[in-house]
Amino acid sequence: MPRIAIAGFAHETNTFSPTPTDFADFLLSTTTRSGLRGAEILDNPDFAMPIGGFAAAAREAGDELVPICWYAAEPAGIVTANAFERIVSEIVHGVATAGRLDGVYLDLHGAMVAAGHDDGEAEILRRVRAVVGPDMPLVASLDLHANVGDGMVREATALVAYRTYPHVDMRETGARAHAMLRWCLAHGRRPAVAVRRLDFIMPPHRQSTMTEPARSIYAQLDAIEAGTPGLASLSFNMGFHLADIPMNGPSILAYGADEASAGAAADALASLAASHEKAFGIGLLPPAEAVRLALQQPAGKPVILADVQDNAGGGATSDTTGVLRALVDARVDDAVLAIMHDPEAARAAHAAGEGATIEIALGGKLVPGHVPVRGRFVVEKLAQGPFAFTGPMLRGNTGDLGKVACLRIDGVRVVVAEGRTQCLDQAYFRHAGIEPAAHRIVVVKSTNHYRADFAAMAERIIEVEAPGLSSMNTGQLPFTRLREGIRLFGGGPAFRGRG
Repeated sequence: MPRIAIAGFAHETNTFSPTPTDFADFLLSTTTRSGLRGAEILDNPDFAMPIGGFAAAAREAGDELVPICWYAAEPAGIVTANAFERIVSEIVHGVATAGRLDGVYLDLHGAMVAAGHDDGEAEILRRVRAVVGPDMPLVASLDLHANVGDGMVREATALVAYRTYPHVDMRETGARAHAMLRWCLAHGRRPAVAVRRLDFIMPPHRQSTMTEPARSIYAQLDAIEAGTPGLASLSFNMGFHLADIPMNGPSILAYGADEASAGAAADALASLAASHEKAFGIGLLPPAEAVRLALQQPAGKPVILADVQDNAGGGATSDTTGVLRALVDARVDDAVLAIMHDPEAARAAHAAGEGATIEIALGGKLVPGHVPVRGRFVVEKLAQGPFAFTGPMLRGNTGDLGKVACLRIDGVRVVVAEGRTQCLDQAYFRHAGIEPAAHRIVVVKSTNHYRADFAAMAERIIEVEAPGLSSMNTGQLPFTRLREGIRLFGGGPAFRGRG
């Protein structure tokens, strides 16, 4: 039976964030357990991550797994040298001391920037490759938002990416990575690879595979893969826009028995995606206008206001107050918001107790130029400790945001937490005693992942352009190092070197 080492190290790095990501951040468990070692990786058979799907497929195939470690952290600023070296060294040491191996699988993200390494994943793969040699299958799964550089393609035998955003196919991606590794073992060689890069950045609020044009693009990806003889794997990485690095941008990866099959598939998909370029523009509403529009919708199902630029999943602080202030100023009588990351406010609420009224400055503390919402808040509900996710993305995992409180100011209820993460599951509201479907306006600090668990309950979804560190307006970001000539959004201006 094949003997396969498995490990994971995932981070989506916002190079515009002033908050570095250190080793301690990889030990937090806001959305899933991290810092897993050895057999801990296999403890949860429903682990809703690619490595969980790979492990399930490997067990079914009768493979022997050698689990090493698995680390992931909330998106934020550049990964420190301390964190990068500690985790990569742990992976490399685990591979080097694993004994006989037939292959290695790595659960990566594809958009990690570490101190000294623009392409963090390329360096991880390079170091593992140096241990296992040039011929051993080294397969990695990637997030749909991977910024794939030449180094990643060179060092990996194959790279396999998600096909959904929200990412509801993470386990399936792990299983497809396992199938790709088995392909390499069966053929006894590396597959031919074709890489194509698109000439424009795709703002992520336009990338959802639940909406057009991404829905149709990925449906056609499946058809091209199934209909191309000799093709083993086809991936479309839409890229992570908040990275000021030369490899920022969408890419297509095709692997097959020969260059002809890989090239034909990559060309077909690249042509299709390029034909939809103008759909990947900006188009957001200011907070006050978004609130007015929400109040005009018929009563019944909630209206979702997506605070897309304060998305912790893109490295934002999840503490900006643009939408909250618009709700309070409009005297909205029934709105709920999650998640406001404010450890100070969460602790004050817990100190005061349920039913108390506290006078605090909420949010607006972590981004220069932002201001809190000051006022008297009623502590309606307190919670603390782990809770189970129920939505399509993370069902099977548990989260822990530390101290959590539901604070009400007039008709607006805010889920306030010590931990920082995006609101991609209704469990975040329910943990704080709120049933989101029962309220008129539901505000989620998330760019697209919320759609997996919230879209079906919504009368309408309105994307809001409130300021935050996960800016969707790529044309206004202070890039200096992008690939020359890449357009900053669909139909937008081309980047020209700025220094």
